[in-house]
Amino acid sequence: MEMKIFKEKRARRSRARTILILPSSPEKKVLSFSIPPVLWIISCALVFALPFLAGSGLWSLYRYKHMGGQTRQLEIENQHFKSKLNQQRQKIEHISRELLAIREKAGFIQDFLGLKSGGEQESKLGQGGIELSPRAFQPQSNLLSPNQNPTLSGHARNLNRTDSALRATDIQRLNTDLEKIISALEDRQKKLDSMPSISPVDPSQAWLSSAYGVRTSPFTGKKQFHPGVDLAGSKGTPILAPAKGKVAFVGKNGSLGLSIEIKHDSTFKTTYGHLLESAVKKGQTVARGEIIGYMGDTGRTTGYHLHYETEKNGKRVNPLDYMMDWGQNALLLAGE
Repeated sequence: MEMKIFKEKRARRSRARTILILPSSPEKKVLSFSIPPVLWIISCALVFALPFLAGSGLWSLYRYKHMGGQTRQLEIENQHFKSKLNQQRQKIEHISRELLAIREKAGFIQDFLGLKSGGEQESKLGQGGIELSPRAFQPQSNLLSPNQNPTLSGHARNLNRTDSALRATDIQRLNTDLEKIISALEDRQKKLDSMPSISPVDPSQAWLSSAYGVRTSPFTGKKQFHPGVDLAGSKGTPILAPAKGKVAFVGKNGSLGLSIEIKHDSTFKTTYGHLLESAVKKGQTVARGEIIGYMGDTGRTTGYHLHYETEKNGKRVNPLDYMMDWGQNALLLAGE
């Protein structure tokens, strides 16, 4: 019995499959095709496999196009980031060159002014900043965006640290040293402004009638120390302040007659005697070259002239040493 059933199943499997194509009208002939069992199985497999193969192909094509677009975008981003890295490198190199140039100038000024750096840090004024490996500006070629690529992100952080270091170290140190230089220059300028440096009388309008030091007195004929210089000229010749200062005294002063005293700073003080008239008042601030009075013959004198004294640190010194515009052609009339 079982053998009979097996033979029947085997016979059914070995039968050919027939396909009928019915005509649209009775007059036409019915078409039929016989398909062997093996070919029938293959045809059925193809019918079921084709949709899967087509779907897989379409998905692969989509993924290829999509990944190609991403790759191109990442290439563009990589090139852009490389360009930014190069720009930053050039910027840092430019800043370093500028800082080096300023450092050299600052060093020259410090040497000229006799200034010394306040320590090792200050002695490195404006130098270099942070030191980076050359690899810091050679990003890897793998196609990852800057946010995804830890190497590129690291370079970005290096650049940020570099800029920060330049600002926080070199520039700050340079600014501090330059402020000290400026302060020193301002102090020195104040001292120069307050140091007598010009004649109190225009050299073209006066002559040296008596020098500083021991001389024969025109009143007693004896040797006496003359604590200033006498500059002779015409009545009313303007008397000028030789430096910036503050008027400390205006009035009669014994044999000097009408006189003026100017305190220039803690170092210098000048005195002007035998004036015809004063053009300033006590407490008034005067500038170098400003008219403070006019030449006269008040007090004990033999004629119109200015008696001019210069004190440095409370001691009288030769005024000619601080009359830088007084030429060698000044005429000395009175003997020492």
